[in-house]
Amino acid sequence: WGCRWAVQSCDVPLFPAVPTSGCDDLIGAVFELGRTLCRLQLSDEELALFTAAVLLSPDRPWLTESKKVQKLQDKIYVALQHEIQKKHSTEDKLSKMVSKLPLMKTICNLHLDKLEFFRLLHPETAMNFPPLYKEVFNSELQYSDPRES
Repeated sequence: WGCRWAVQSCDVPLFPAVPTSGCDDLIGAVFELGRTLCRLQLSDEELALFTAAVLLSPDRPWLTESKKVQKLQDKIYVALQHEIQKKHSTEDKLSKMVSKLPLMKTICNLHLDKLEFFRLLHPETAMNFPPLYKEVFNSELQYSDPRES
């Protein structure tokens, strides 16, 4: 609950000492997304299912079984709709949640741009990113040593 409060009440200018290196747009977009999702007052179950649906995105170009991922994502959306109905929500929470997907995609693309810029400026640091981070951002090939070229 503390994180939810922090996202709802936090504003980017509260962190003037943190060097953002041109990431103000990304940081602002992330906090705005957090604020709008907090307004939906999602239960833990709703948030978990929505997170799973977002992570299981069938439009990732490196997927080889995108139809299977799409079917799984569809099942998660059905479970999410069921969970929302179980709570007797009168508002159309699911459509409000889904309406945030384009913003989330924009944030992801902006993050990838910033990540690539960081990789170019600091290749030694980027090569030491945790393996999970590299996997999530499909960056194993992108993080080869630039001195090898």
